[in-house]
Amino acid sequence: MTIRLLHQTDLFRPYLDPDDHWDLACVYALAASGQLELGGVLVDFPPDNRPGRSPDITGIAQLSYLTGLPTHMAVGSSVPYTHDRASLAALPRRDRAGAEFLLDYLRDSEGPAYISIVGSCRDLAIAAKLDPDLFRNKCAGIYLNAGTGHPDTAKQGDMEYNVMLNAAAYAATFDIPCPIYWMPCHETVLDDPLEEKGQRFGTYYSFKQSEVLPKLSSVLQSYFTYSLEARTDSRYLQPLLAPRGDMLSYYTLHANRAMWCTAGFFHVVSQAVDKVGKIIAGSNADDAVFGFRPVDIKCDANGVTTWTNAGAESNRFLFEVKDPDSYASAMTAAMTTLLGNIQ
Repeated sequence: MTIRLLHQTDLFRPYLDPDDHWDLACVYALAASGQLELGGVLVDFPPDNRPGRSPDITGIAQLSYLTGLPTHMAVGSSVPYTHDRASLAALPRRDRAGAEFLLDYLRDSEGPAYISIVGSCRDLAIAAKLDPDLFRNKCAGIYLNAGTGHPDTAKQGDMEYNVMLNAAAYAATFDIPCPIYWMPCHETVLDDPLEEKGQRFGTYYSFKQSEVLPKLSSVLQSYFTYSLEARTDSRYLQPLLAPRGDMLSYYTLHANRAMWCTAGFFHVVSQAVDKVGKIIAGSNADDAVFGFRPVDIKCDANGVTTWTNAGAESNRFLFEVKDPDSYASAMTAAMTTLLGNIQ
């Protein structure tokens, strides 16, 4: 049966971090190639401490146009999640819209229905609180890109950004009665997390955009240039279709890009990546640079996680880098191949 995916993201314009635009392109590339059905895009409500941002509806519309796929999207709640079910039920309609979007997606899914979380857990937690049985019966898995995964909590450090957006919602996610594929962004944030080397339980990798952008279609190059640089241009079709010079802008071409979520997109369609960056079958193949191990996870109200290894009966899984030396280059190569599906 067709795999369905609903993608939740903190995709803003101007961007907070352009990795969200790369992630969205990966999701659309999977859908364009027929590997999954995109059940919708849920965009976070802009955080109070990031003024001047709005959900990037333009970026979604551009990828919808380039792939010929319909756009289904909603904007999340402006009100943080709390454990009080009565207050959640009393939310104004506009602040329930994201949660209801998730619930309708699950109700309408006949086959495996997955959810990828690459921003706040707020709307997911609200939806699960309102109808936990729907998640138990219909959700095939949640890919949770948040937190720090070091097995020693003393070394996890400060709160990771996606957790900080709504720590109570992050903690509540681990109580949702469906499989959860936990993808910690880093092992630790005690030091500069972007300088991590040899991490095992963190998804972070990076690349220079000049390694990838020239290999993509001209229209997809234009999508990324527009997302990175056209902060006030309200047009969205003309920049994709206008004639383009041979050279990408210096800024776009030479910027480094930090990434976190790519592995989950391959895993949801039962694929992995080998050491040279080839996309291979088998989500936990022996020669893959990443995998998931069954674990037991506890998360306190402050978003601090502890985990231990578990048996095959567990429905909680922890992301693991199997080959730290090859991981970054392999993921970069595999992502480039995936994005080739958008022409």
